[in-house]
Amino acid sequence: MHKTTSSLILIGLLACSASALAWQTKHSENYRYSWRDDSGLPHYSDSLNSEAIKNGYDVINSSGLVVRHVQRQLTPEERKVAEAEKAKADAAKAAADRQHAQDEQMLSAYPNEQVFRDSQQAEIDELTQAIRTTQINLHAQEQNLAQLLSHVADIKHDGKPVPAFLEKRIDAQRAAVTDQRAKLGKQQEAKVEAEKRVERLVQRYRKLRAAEDAATR
Repeated sequence: MHKTTSSLILIGLLACSASALAWQTKHSENYRYSWRDDSGLPHYSDSLNSEAIKNGYDVINSSGLVVRHVQRQLTPEERKVAEAEKAKADAAKAAADRQHAQDEQMLSAYPNEQVFRDSQQAEIDELTQAIRTTQINLHAQEQNLAQLLSHVADIKHDGKPVPAFLEKRIDAQRAAVTDQRAKLGKQQEAKVEAEKRVERLVQRYRKLRAAEDAATR
């Protein structure tokens, strides 16, 4: 909370310091100014100087009342921080606006939760089919490897040397099995993540739809 408050103050200082001279030009004939110097001593004047702008000042009307307080001038470092915070806030607002637009589009496109869930299920079904295909391919590759290894075992049992080309085929087949297993693992992980994502979207849809229904009652 302290960090957010400080950031808001710094952002406000940017605008305040920029308008200081404009305020003086427009109102100098009607107002006096009060500020403290670097030592903390108070000063009063009909016009502003660089020290007042640097340290911040009060605008006092003819009745002696403070009608405006102008914060001190930002240091270069503070200005950078304020500008960075403003950019961050602008980005957050833009993201929130995009999310709001997406939410409105989602509610408009899907009249109820089941229709929305069915629309999201297509991605999961596609991943499920891809997993089945990879499992079939992996099984075939594992069978080929098993046959090659069995053939090598027979050769060794007969006391014969294993041909170099056969060893290369086994190495290649092992690599093919490893690749298929890695592919299957990634597809299974992708399906789990897709299911989690769909569930999050469904929960969001449910919350938004409930809020909209409550607002129209």
